[in-house]
Amino acid sequence: MSSDMRHATAKFSALLSLVACCLLLPSVFAANWPSLFRGVIVADSSVGVRVVSVEETSQAFQADLRPEDVIVSVDGRQVDSIDEFATVSTALKGRAVLATVLVFRRGAPREIRVHLYSYPVLWQWGLEFIPEHDVRFAEPRIGLEYWTRMGRGFEEARNPAEALNAYLNGLHNVPDDSAAALRVAELFASQGQEHLRARRLAEGLASLRQAVVVFEKLFDDPMTDEELQRIKRQLEHTLDAIRAAKTLGS
Repeated sequence: MSSDMRHATAKFSALLSLVACCLLLPSVFAANWPSLFRGVIVADSSVGVRVVSVEETSQAFQADLRPEDVIVSVDGRQVDSIDEFATVSTALKGRAVLATVLVFRRGAPREIRVHLYSYPVLWQWGLEFIPEHDVRFAEPRIGLEYWTRMGRGFEEARNPAEALNAYLNGLHNVPDDSAAALRVAELFASQGQEHLRARRLAEGLASLRQAVVVFEKLFDDPMTDEELQRIKRQLEHTLDAIRAAKTLGS
């Protein structure tokens, strides 16, 4: 990565932090979210409910919930029976992306944070993104190809929001695909620029922050001149949009 590109990225990140310090960024956009405890089977226990099994592909398993754990509370609500666990689980479905679960494992208490975000995308790119959990592929590359085709189709239909969602789902399948990640960053940047032009500052800064996170991580590996030029163009356009937003706000 050239020193000019590093300087531009650092300037971009610093400017975003400066402008955002007085703004409250929006929470995750509501959606038809699945249950946090999908794939978890429980049974009654003398204390709480005992976990009988956890699907290895489930969010709960990724969060470290394991068979023979005893769940005693969820988000501070005591759980004493299967009925109470079902009530809590149903209350959270479609409304919550995160829950804190207190369990006992071999007699010792342990706190587990179960969420709906894609673990591959979160670990690789630092993005909190809820994937299409109902769409699964036996071969990750097939999933990436499917979602990439969907993304291109949405872009041709001038639907950048759905295109972004599609490319993120592609990364959920193959998180180290730099081509999909670069397109995600570009779409986040473009989305942020549009928000700023419409004077939706909080939404714009939220999108731009996500773009910067991905851009910076992309620089960890070698990039082609064409890819560097694409990033440079987005940084320039974004800085122009930020300057225009600051002018309108002054």
